[in-house]
Amino acid sequence: MNIVFVYADNKVELNTSVWRCFIPAEAIDKLEGHSAKAIYTKEFVENSEETQKLCLNADIIIVERNFFGDILASMMYWKVRNKIVAGNFDDAYDKMHPANATYKFWALSQGEVIENDKKVTKQIEPPPLKQFKWGLNLVAGALVPSRVLVDDWKDYTEMHYCPNYPDTKRYQNLERQDHTGIIIGWGGSLSHFQSFDESGVLKALIRVCKKHDNVRIMIAGDKRVYDKVKLDEGKKMYQNFVPFERWPTVVNNFDIGLAPLSGDYDRRRSWIKPLEYMLLGIPWVATDNGAYDELKDHGELIKNGYFNWEKAIDLTIEEFKIRKEKAMDVSQKFALEQDITKNTSKLIKQYHSIIKRGYK
Repeated sequence: MNIVFVYADNKVELNTSVWRCFIPAEAIDKLEGHSAKAIYTKEFVENSEETQKLCLNADIIIVERNFFGDILASMMYWKVRNKIVAGNFDDAYDKMHPANATYKFWALSQGEVIENDKKVTKQIEPPPLKQFKWGLNLVAGALVPSRVLVDDWKDYTEMHYCPNYPDTKRYQNLERQDHTGIIIGWGGSLSHFQSFDESGVLKALIRVCKKHDNVRIMIAGDKRVYDKVKLDEGKKMYQNFVPFERWPTVVNNFDIGLAPLSGDYDRRRSWIKPLEYMLLGIPWVATDNGAYDELKDHGELIKNGYFNWEKAIDLTIEEFKIRKEKAMDVSQKFALEQDITKNTSKLIKQYHSIIKRGYK
């Protein structure tokens, strides 16, 4: 099978595209009888001779997320040439929270353009979300890492549940900074602010740190979250954004991992955050909202509210040795079984299903 992945992230923000495009493409390309290449959306639209050759030879073209504008036109270009085009996305763009960095684009249909050397906000017509729905009606099927997303969009196209499978080599033989005490950690993109703000975990962390002299908080990524943790500098640490390849090293410095969620947008999260903790043998506590149900035996899922968070974190600290042993044993073994190389056959089976079904 020949596969072309069209990825959406630019070089500065590479994250989602690594999970949804680069990792599966690299694994599949190593298999005998298969070829998989990843090209940027700009290359897809420009349609150079090299891109045309790749797409003409492809059994399936899998386009990530940006079903609008010239990308939508390029999807149609290949569809009318009898190529199977599929979609691939991992967020609830119709349920964006105002704190999300892309809220203005998806919810308000606003985008920034440069005019006279100045950034100007302009209204996008037709709205990106409307175009996104056109894209889903256009493709032969779509792949998402959330069962809730499958249900959300099933009336638009054939939906396939396709988890984010990790390249587990990235999480092995990592350096770890020496430290005393326990570091409670979280890291993420600019789409998680409301998760902290609304879950109750912020108040819980403050109360936990005041009770335990040996506990500190590490926040990686969103500075807004760090600023919301009202603790003295000695009790909290901030780690700026790092490239994707360095991210596992950052997480490896956590002793306890957190995964707070809140609202409809977060119900559609993939399992990445707790799965990464498991790959590194880190005990974790997360919101019980359905997103992490498949991992419920490997961490603690709780209902939101500061008291529940405080109680759960306190207990994890008290039982740290026992929970660490489990995290390094059963939970880590489960996470390693999700390695991309052990699951490529599932992906190929899904691609075959989309090709066989064709356009309906």
